[in-house]
Amino acid sequence: MCGSKRGNDALLVRSLIIQNQKLITVPMRKKQSPFIITLTTLFVLLLSIFTVEGAKKTYGVVGSSNGNVKLFVFGDSYVDTGNFIHSQSYKPPCGITFPGHPGGRFCDGRVLTDYLALYLKIDSPIPNAYRNASNIQNGINFAYGGTGVFDTHIDGPNLTAQINTFEQLIQQNLYTKTDLQSSFVLVNAGGNDYTAHIQHGSFFDIPKFTKSLVEQLARDIKRIQSLGVGKVAVSLIQPMGCLPELTVIDMHMNCIDLVNKVSQNHNQLLNDAIKQFNTQAGKTVLVTLDLYNAFLSAIDTMNKAHDRNSSLMNPLEECCVANMGHECGDVDEKGAKQYKVCQNPNLAFFWDTVHPSQNGWNAIFTLLQPSIAQFTLL
Repeated sequence: MCGSKRGNDALLVRSLIIQNQKLITVPMRKKQSPFIITLTTLFVLLLSIFTVEGAKKTYGVVGSSNGNVKLFVFGDSYVDTGNFIHSQSYKPPCGITFPGHPGGRFCDGRVLTDYLALYLKIDSPIPNAYRNASNIQNGINFAYGGTGVFDTHIDGPNLTAQINTFEQLIQQNLYTKTDLQSSFVLVNAGGNDYTAHIQHGSFFDIPKFTKSLVEQLARDIKRIQSLGVGKVAVSLIQPMGCLPELTVIDMHMNCIDLVNKVSQNHNQLLNDAIKQFNTQAGKTVLVTLDLYNAFLSAIDTMNKAHDRNSSLMNPLEECCVANMGHECGDVDEKGAKQYKVCQNPNLAFFWDTVHPSQNGWNAIFTLLQPSIAQFTLL
């Protein structure tokens, strides 16, 4: 896939789960990675475990004529625009839609950060990896693909480390108090933490892990806000059961509802934490971006279009399909591609097995615009 290995939560169901003392056998496609292939028997999370239920355009509602609007971004591959230098995101076919060559985005084109920047009428903030004194006028992107709230399987800065860097730059007076007060912050993190937890921890303590994860995420968000930034938006987690790397077990026919319950639980706890913080502050200082329902709504719309016209892409399938044992972007020793890209990425919702395409992000952002409007009016 284009980006970090198993960049968002697929291992959540990549484990032997016992239900009624029996193992469930799930069909696999040959094109999947060895992580899936080696698990010929897997899957069904115990329901009783869980406690809960395109193209560039100018959106702008916010003007930047005063030159002070800046965007600071923290998190993972869904918002990273170039910090993970030694990754698949800097190899073809990433970037074929935008900017026309691999540019460090885990996608064929623009990601969530780019669409928010367009909305704010600024250029996307420079990745921290390329930061210098002359290119920080639009803010800085600290997000690093594959990382999480806690440490994950990627050797990169987790959310705390990203915030540490931001705080150090503030202490160095890189930005004025006015800069910070008129700035916007986007945080998208948590998905990779579930992957890492299932890789290295228990399969049956997800609710307990979710609680600790959200508590730390809430502390991180409050810390960012305490540094003097004006507006903070945090993404709810996507429906992990809809990722192509998981829907393969149902031949990409349906999202896996039991896995989505993990996302629902996470989002409920995070929403509660944000509401509590706003109540204590006596005003709305933080907002959430509901990626969960935006994903589901966009997928449903595309699914209905696919039902009417079978020549359109199934939204639960990825555009870039890797050969068995490989990822999107891999080539062999002779340079032969070990992947195949769909005929028209503009018709795909997912770029690879875990990341939306530019078309997908465009659809998602369009659905998030009411929340974005609230975000800009904080």
